Amino acid sequence: MATSTISTAPANAVRPLIEQVAIDLVHRIYGAEGPAWGTRLTAIEDTILAVRQVLSEKMLDEALQRQANTAEKRPPEFRCRSTCGTEVVATKEPEPRIVATRAGDAEWMEPETTCRKCRRAFFPSEQELGP
Repeated sequence: MATSTISTAPANAVRPLIEQVAIDLVHRIYGAEGPAWGTRLTAIEDTILAVRQVLSEKMLDEALQRQANTAEKRPPEFRCRSTCGTEVVATKEPEPRIVATRAGDAEWMEPETTCRKCRRAFFPSEQELGP
């Protein structure tokens, strides 16, 4: 049986749960007897890759949305604009964000904030270009 090593501690902490979810998904997709005889390996692989994509995207969306929902708990170093050091304030209702990641597109609602000193609106998670 092929096994993979999950390299991050948070994933290792829930590995037994992930393995049980995998078993349950196979049962729901293929039934108690597994894929029908004659099902090509590539067809099984395509199904599993599609499940992995949905799972990756949904977990990423959920993690980022939960982080965005706690904007008021942001540590001080994440409340200021790095260019001028001024603390930003939330100015509008959250707006949809979509970012391409290695796990697929991440989508969540994020509050827009404004730097009163610079008079510039921005999203806290936006990456700024270095010098």
